[in-house]
Amino acid sequence: MAGPRLVVPGPTFTPLSYGLWDAVLKPTAETSHWQNGITWIDRCPTGDTLYEECIAVTGSGGSPTAQAAMTNNIVQTNRGATPFACYVEFDCSPVGLTDAQDIADLALSKVSGYQLEKAFWTGVAGKTKTGNVAQTTVFPHLAAISSLADPNDSSIVLQPATNTSVTGSSTTDIVDGLGQLENALAGCYHGQGVIHVPYTALPTLVAWDLVEDDGNGGLYTESAGNRVVAGHGYPGTAPWGAAPAAGSTWMYATGAIFGYQAPVNIGTLTELFDRSENTHHMMAEQVYVLGFECCLFATQVALGVVVSGGSSGV
Repeated sequence: MAGPRLVVPGPTFTPLSYGLWDAVLKPTAETSHWQNGITWIDRCPTGDTLYEECIAVTGSGGSPTAQAAMTNNIVQTNRGATPFACYVEFDCSPVGLTDAQDIADLALSKVSGYQLEKAFWTGVAGKTKTGNVAQTTVFPHLAAISSLADPNDSSIVLQPATNTSVTGSSTTDIVDGLGQLENALAGCYHGQGVIHVPYTALPTLVAWDLVEDDGNGGLYTESAGNRVVAGHGYPGTAPWGAAPAAGSTWMYATGAIFGYQAPVNIGTLTELFDRSENTHHMMAEQVYVLGFECCLFATQVALGVVVSGGSSGV
């Protein structure tokens, strides 16, 4: 008779490349009060220049025109972001409670990337009617047809509206679509922004040589050098929430993203103790808050590349 099978650890988990959290700037938080939400002043350039008549040289050789009045070329906006949690539920035996932290860390590492990206794209985190987990609306997020002010302070913008380059179910070539997003970013931000694409768009971007890996785990556009986030939690939906047309997806562009991440918090749901299995039902969660600067653009692009015969395919 064979003895009991040996209990061994599972394989090391490797997360997918080019995820959202990898592209997030992570400033140091002096306190944990950010878990109540954050506010900041967005300073976005307008692109205006100053004409100085004393040093101006005209092409016609005539006298310089009258000096224009100086105007504010930075638009300041009070912005805000709300916290949300990625979570995982798991079972743990009473004798194994000392290992709960390791179990929670590993389990969250397998789901938090997907949950984070889905929440940031759709604005919805958690689930309804599932244990102790409530559904949360996340601000700001990508897919948004209208802006929203903080209900407690109307001077703070929680959600900017998405600016779209196409309407309805219209699509554009992915090369042209990426160009539109990068041109819009250049006019709005004047710095390195972020292009957000679902994983379904990644093969097309690679096939067209539109993106490149920098060798350090970062993905950037070949043309302008903007950071690219390819999210396996990004659903590719429109700003109004509709699924993309077959053979297409939505892509978004923002200014730089920054955020905060709390330590993993573990709770024992004692009322869910399973006496038949002698296990505790536990939940671990990790709180995040994400914000981005200045810009929010979107376009719907067709997927696939041109093949012989003039048709397109993936």
